Amino acid sequence: MKLSVVYIATSPLIVSLHALAQTAELPTVHIIEAVQAPNSSLGLNVPGTTGSRLGLKPRETPASVTSISSADLEDRNITRVQDAVKRMPGFTDSASAGNGGTGLTVRGFSGHNSVAQMIDGTRLVVGSGTVTFPFSTWPYESIEALRGPASVLYGNGSIGAAVNYITKQPLRSHTEHEAFLTFGSYGTVLGGVGSRGPMSDTLAYSAYVSGEKSSGFRAVNAYSRQNYSLALLIQPSNALKITLSADAARNDDSTYFGTPLINGQLDDRLRRTSFNVQDALVKYDDQWLRAKIEYQASDRIKLRNETYFLSSDRHWRNTESYTYVPATRRVTRSDYLEILHDLSQTGNRFDATFDGMLGGMKNRFVTGFDASHVDFRHTNNSPYPGSSSVDPFNVVPGNFTSSVATTPRRQARLDSTAFFAENALDLSAQWKLVAGLRQDRMTLDNTELVTSAFTRQTYSPLTGRIGAVWRATNEVSVYGQYSTGTDPLGGSLNLPTVANQTLTRGRQVEFGAKGELPSVRGEWTSSVYRIEKRNILSRDATNPLVTQQIGQQSSTGVELALAMEPVRGWSVDANLAMLRARFDSFNEVQGALLVSRTGNTPVNVPERIANVWTSYRFAPKWQAGVGLQYVGTRAANTANTLHFPSYTTLDALLRYEFSRSTNLALSVSNLTDKDYAISGTNNTRWLLGAPRAVYLTARVKI
Repeated sequence: MKLSVVYIATSPLIVSLHALAQTAELPTVHIIEAVQAPNSSLGLNVPGTTGSRLGLKPRETPASVTSISSADLEDRNITRVQDAVKRMPGFTDSASAGNGGTGLTVRGFSGHNSVAQMIDGTRLVVGSGTVTFPFSTWPYESIEALRGPASVLYGNGSIGAAVNYITKQPLRSHTEHEAFLTFGSYGTVLGGVGSRGPMSDTLAYSAYVSGEKSSGFRAVNAYSRQNYSLALLIQPSNALKITLSADAARNDDSTYFGTPLINGQLDDRLRRTSFNVQDALVKYDDQWLRAKIEYQASDRIKLRNETYFLSSDRHWRNTESYTYVPATRRVTRSDYLEILHDLSQTGNRFDATFDGMLGGMKNRFVTGFDASHVDFRHTNNSPYPGSSSVDPFNVVPGNFTSSVATTPRRQARLDSTAFFAENALDLSAQWKLVAGLRQDRMTLDNTELVTSAFTRQTYSPLTGRIGAVWRATNEVSVYGQYSTGTDPLGGSLNLPTVANQTLTRGRQVEFGAKGELPSVRGEWTSSVYRIEKRNILSRDATNPLVTQQIGQQSSTGVELALAMEPVRGWSVDANLAMLRARFDSFNEVQGALLVSRTGNTPVNVPERIANVWTSYRFAPKWQAGVGLQYVGTRAANTANTLHFPSYTTLDALLRYEFSRSTNLALSVSNLTDKDYAISGTNNTRWLLGAPRAVYLTARVKI
């Protein structure tokens, strides 16, 4: 008898087949088990929802798709979703209080206007470059990312990538209960409880609640966060499923807005000092309600519809700019800024999937529409007056004051509709052709409340992608893809608000390969790409006073990833991204002169990024893990005369398993206590990453 296993993994099924083979002759069996390599961010054989609406596996998708499971998040003790994403190939953190603390950079593009973030495939609208939900990893089953333009799937504003947070869903088969409790440095306490399972033959539930509180590692930087995710599954028949969900988060966040540099250098004595006012605040309150219906009309037809309502209330009151003045040896604080966002988003998405044959070839097709309505009110105290001077080594915080009242300044309304279609055709056993098309129509009504000035802009971008996958061997697939996308120029709700301006447009060509390494339970991916983004704002070369959409930037890069288990109990997950990001055509005014920035690197884009996580079970109940992240030098201004230094951070973890359901972990983040800049303002202020912190975490799952 011959037993063939395409994907090797420890499984009771394989053990049973081996035992049976001792007593009977069996036919050849080919087994493909849909599990990831241990601690893998690849999951090539795990069907996903982010790279395609057709449920294709990453190996079948002609694009760069990665994922990380909740089990691996727990193994690495990652509690913030953006911290998980930046362990994926090519991603880095570009968080600031101004973007909600959730901004990301990838493939040469930064911020929410270029890197979309979604929950279960629904895009969270961007108001003034800000998204404040989600932040906790606790209610999520996995996190998936599609790198490169994703507008054909998720609409405007995703030239760099799309990140999808997949929630834990109700279970009908069995019941799960889990909880964790963490005590850490700086008075940090973090905990969560969760449960899901059947309630009856037709009902099932899930409920996940978590909270966090910390004194913060700087004065007046305490924060408090709460999060919950609830869902009820109603399944009156095998064909019909109705899921009602409620998710919410409240975040009284840190009021840290950066550390001033002294003569362009970071002074170690200031790295734990806060320069904000005593009564500073950063508050986010997000709520999200959903109703999803899935109906299996026949073996070959599936219908899905989701209706949702999202609201976000945000409030900032801070002094946000700090500049060291050598003549006085003091720090000048300015931008006494108070801003409020009142945002609501209502939408509905419907799609129908058809499985069948086309010309004798297996074919899967999905089509549908997406509609949403957004109301956004921007309240502020523009032009943000106020100034004060403090001794950097003996800061007296003072209180927030402003000579301008905080009043509603802008009301925006965005109505969007889109029709989309995607198709996957099996040309043969080795070749798959995947194509998609999306037509959007967006109308933005904008009212300046102070002057009552009203503008209306309408845009109808058409985006698409086409790609092919060739299964060269049982272990290796090769692919190529061409895709297009759009990004907003900036401002509220992703769209330009100035007449005669349009969306920026992007296009990408990507080639890559994906494969398995059965001998070491491994997976690997490699890709090479070029993205061009056109119609960015640039000054007219003959008239510096005229701003036109004549600019262009591009990025060309290579990404490599490997996940494997060389020996039982020792796993490695590593990735490397190398790119060249440039302004191909870009002019700006510097003082009274027009200066070309063509050939320069965009701000805050690293051209070298690497991640490694390795863990080893050195004893039956003991596991140790070490992680490394390297982020290369980034430009701090468009002139490229100032730079944020490269940095390397180390994390470590030691876990003891009392039983299969209970474990205790000691983890250390930023082991070497490295000071590094996440972002900043030229050579005057850096937003520093978190210092070394130690956490003790107990987890139970039954």
